[in-house]
Amino acid sequence: MRRILFISTLLLFICVSSFGMAFNNHRRGFIIGGLGGVGIDNWSMVDEDGVKIDSGNDIVIHIDLRIGVGFKGDRFILYYWGLGNTFLPDGSSGPTTSAITGVGGSYYFKPIAPSFYVNAGFGAHMFIRRLYGDYWLFGYTEEMYKGLGIMGGIGYEFARHWSVECGVMWGNPSYEEAKINSFAISLSIIGIAY
Repeated sequence: MRRILFISTLLLFICVSSFGMAFNNHRRGFIIGGLGGVGIDNWSMVDEDGVKIDSGNDIVIHIDLRIGVGFKGDRFILYYWGLGNTFLPDGSSGPTTSAITGVGGSYYFKPIAPSFYVNAGFGAHMFIRRLYGDYWLFGYTEEMYKGLGIMGGIGYEFARHWSVECGVMWGNPSYEEAKINSFAISLSIIGIAY
């Protein structure tokens, strides 16, 4: 996951640096952006019989990445969307990550800022728990829960390229005989180059 975050950040920096002069302040053509904020992830783990094994309501660091295209009319953009929440739960777990990567879109109510917008998407949900004790890699082993997830939100673009956004993400991934039900709410600052 760290490698993915590093590569995503590097790609974002290179693209913004390389294509910065190609953008014309209209939400059409190539777009790239993201940033992050904070949030809360309410999660619970159940076994195959539905008995709760573990749960948490943790404060998270939230990251967001979007790469895609905007369409004529400056109101709709479609993009690859990656969201991630990292937190430190109580108990025997190390850093835990809940992430969704997939396809998303945003609809702006006005063609130029300031404007409210809504977004929605779906994709692969991964919930990665790091457990202390076996000292396999950096002092912990990993359990990776996989499944489908959905994401969405509402935002306000207060200036060209800059928004404040309240987002949600939900997923129900599984690993061996256990399932995770994860629901997160985040508050972020989003920057999108267009």
